[in-house]
Amino acid sequence: MAIYMNNDANVTVGAVDLSDHIASVSFSESAAELTTTAMGDGNVTRIAGLLDGSVSIEWHQDFAASETYATLNPLFGTVTTVVVKPTSGAVGATNPSKSVSVLVSELPFVDGAVGDLSTFSTTWNFSGAVTTATS
Repeated sequence: MAIYMNNDANVTVGAVDLSDHIASVSFSESAAELTTTAMGDGNVTRIAGLLDGSVSIEWHQDFAASETYATLNPLFGTVTTVVVKPTSGAVGATNPSKSVSVLVSELPFVDGAVGDLSTFSTTWNFSGAVTTATS
């Protein structure tokens, strides 16, 4: 896949594809920076410590069966799996997937002003290692 327009990201939460109710998604991995600088060093040196990250999603709220509320509400306060792909196509070298367990630590119910589209945002932190698939 070359440079592409981000309009077909695929997101599953607990094995349920909720892509059609997502306005944006950010899957961000990070590593703690541990300073290894010793006496006599002329520059700061570092190594990676514990790995971490989060998945941030802007949702369209929907209270119908099998949609956002019905899928996410029972997961609140639990650990579940989130899988993100750049497009809805098959997983491959040009469309890898990232899978990780997350703690569903926040779940807004209603968020918006008069006349707004009913949306809500979540940021869920990783609870384990990320798995990358390319086939």
